Amino acid sequence: MPKLPELITIPAAIDLHVHLREPSTNKAETIESGSRAALLGGFAVICDMSNNPGRPTWTLRRTKDKHGRIWRTSFIPVATYAGSQPELNNERELIKMAPYSIGLKSYLGETTGNDREYKATDFKDIWRHWHQTAPEKPIMIHRGSADLEEIISFTAGELGHRTNICHTNHPDEVEIVSRAKREGLPVTIGVCPHHIFKTSHDVLTEGTFAQMQPPLAHQTDAEKLMYLLAKAEIDTVESDHAPHTKAKKWEAERTSGSCYGVPGIEFVMPLLLRAEKKGRISRERIVDATSTIPAYIIGLSLSPHTKVTWAMEEFRIEDEQKQAISASGWTPYLGMLAVGKVQRSIILGKTLIEDGQIIDKYPRIVTGHNDLV
Repeated sequence: MPKLPELITIPAAIDLHVHLREPSTNKAETIESGSRAALLGGFAVICDMSNNPGRPTWTLRRTKDKHGRIWRTSFIPVATYAGSQPELNNERELIKMAPYSIGLKSYLGETTGNDREYKATDFKDIWRHWHQTAPEKPIMIHRGSADLEEIISFTAGELGHRTNICHTNHPDEVEIVSRAKREGLPVTIGVCPHHIFKTSHDVLTEGTFAQMQPPLAHQTDAEKLMYLLAKAEIDTVESDHAPHTKAKKWEAERTSGSCYGVPGIEFVMPLLLRAEKKGRISRERIVDATSTIPAYIIGLSLSPHTKVTWAMEEFRIEDEQKQAISASGWTPYLGMLAVGKVQRSIILGKTLIEDGQIIDKYPRIVTGHNDLV
């Protein structure tokens, strides 16, 4: 008789960085399909970014439109970010969006929906305005080539505003943030699974299917990032779940164009749990990086009745059609070993998954202010 896998129960995860792609011109994902993938991946809350292709969430009207879709279709609670770029002049809209948003996302570097690089000085008026409007809600930074020390000096230093540096791909960034922390500044930094489990070498064989911003790290840097995560120098893990259809990725490959981002939220926790099994990171650190600290950054209170039971089953990510839950239908983690399949998921006492099957939904908008999750 085969041995049953070990069961563990840990707090449900919170993802500070997803792109649900709705509403937008990108049809690779919807709020319904993306939140379903997140639920089956062990998440209780996901935070959706503002740069929807063709329809960025930079006004109150668009924020409310997105919230309506969340209430109607999401499987789990969702938070949304406000957005503003220097050329928008949407400060009045920021005031209106702030009560409905979990934080502000600033794109200083090239990415989906933004084709240019900025300096920190370009954003100072926006950051100052956000600090005056929503002093308790964090500023999330996609830095590009901008000076990281200058950014932190202004947002976390001069303003004293909680600042989170998104998706680091280099240990030098972590050291800059660590120095700022030692000076008492309110700054944190996150890393994505693809920046610790994949490397720049993958671009040679996978082309645009491994294209993202920031780019994949060299192997030595990826290994160092994993070490820094395990030692809590990196605070959080964020998926940067950014689906594109295979057709769009292939089109960019053939035309030598750009198509940034990858899906994969369903495999974040299994990849981390396998790293724990191999002795690369502790379970306590995984919980801190995926639940406790993300909740702290966005001002949520964690309930002991929000938890996930995992069957610690080993598997290989080898059949995209069966294992990739995102509507994009593919995963950048194909061929990798993983551990853990969700058996039960409970959010605030409500069971959403039982025996590995979804049995209910819990759509809700999360805005911070010590919301209980």
